[in-house]
Amino acid sequence: MLPFSIQDKPKNYLLFLAFFLPQCLFSQNGLSWSPAVSPAPASLGGSSPRIALLSDGTPVAVWGKAGTTPQIWCARWTGTAFSAPVQVNTGSIKPGVYDFGGLDMATFGQRVFVVFEDFDLGIYLARSDDGGITWQPPVTVFATPAGMGNTLPAIAVDAAGNPIITFLLQTASETDAHVELARSTDGGLTFSEYTNASAPAANNSGQACECCNQDILTAGADTVFVAFRANRNNLRDMWVTRSIDSAGTFTAACDVDAQDWVINSCPTSGPRLIRTAGDVLLSVWMSKGSGSTRVYASTLHSGSMVKGSELEMPASSPAAIFNQNHPDVAGSNDTIAMVWEETGFSGTGQDLVVAFSTTGADGLNANLAVQSETGTQKVPQIVYAGGVFHLLYTNGVQGLLYRRGRL
Repeated sequence: MLPFSIQDKPKNYLLFLAFFLPQCLFSQNGLSWSPAVSPAPASLGGSSPRIALLSDGTPVAVWGKAGTTPQIWCARWTGTAFSAPVQVNTGSIKPGVYDFGGLDMATFGQRVFVVFEDFDLGIYLARSDDGGITWQPPVTVFATPAGMGNTLPAIAVDAAGNPIITFLLQTASETDAHVELARSTDGGLTFSEYTNASAPAANNSGQACECCNQDILTAGADTVFVAFRANRNNLRDMWVTRSIDSAGTFTAACDVDAQDWVINSCPTSGPRLIRTAGDVLLSVWMSKGSGSTRVYASTLHSGSMVKGSELEMPASSPAAIFNQNHPDVAGSNDTIAMVWEETGFSGTGQDLVVAFSTTGADGLNANLAVQSETGTQKVPQIVYAGGVFHLLYTNGVQGLLYRRGRL
């Protein structure tokens, strides 16, 4: 029963429907989500949204605006709203901005790093030392060799605050791709160490899918994991490689994807990777190996590099034909939330679905909730700290949106 009479208070009822009901629909699996807040007007774009937390828990959002004059923007949470967006300093470089990638971000203390690309020129890093308020000119992470191209950078920060960056290095015609890793030892001022992070994967060929994002995870002082989609004669599945010498060499690898998807073109969808309880890594990704576009999650023991379980996420859409794509995951120990796009919802077309578990990865596919709102929702990103999940995504009507989910 509603807490007021529709006849007596129609305006309140409309507000109730507009704000409270969508929140309820997205709160049925143990997470209570705040109403959506816009970090910026839609005119500033909403491509490749990324979110990270400063050391005090403040969310910082970064995203791109595509077009003839591409830009990268940043806004930070002030307690009740986001600050006025600030343009990230990309110097004379026109950043490659795509709907799903082209840039990435990471934080350390109050420092914010944004990595971006120019396919023909190189990979670049912009840095803010005051939480995203002001930005230094970008430095070159990697200069593209003649006849080559580089794309889809990803970034993480080690325990000392040094950025680690991966990207796809391939021919200019977008073939023969490999995951290269660059590491800084001076806080991102210079980069001089480069490693083939995909080398031990895919039967030691190390070839990667030419336009799928990677993800990086650091552990302790010396261990680095890289998740990516391999390409073995058009068999495109997910692998995780490991270095135990501060990314100097990658010597261990595991195929975490049993779907064995064969496709002769790039699906432009990469994995995401987190650490959970018991030294277990959890990777999430999309595959059409079954004949349908679905998202999956699999576990991997970080010490033995042996795969554990693999889960296919069930349908939340009522449609007989639906697609799932672009998953992300966040959490700590056994508290995990996974989010993805799903099509087939009446009236909205494509919504976000969140799977939530407090019992580890194996509980994810039994506890789902749908975020139903006007406009196509896509490319979600999620982070977690202190009992709060922070979700950033793009809405086709309203632009970039942010929600906060509490346990």
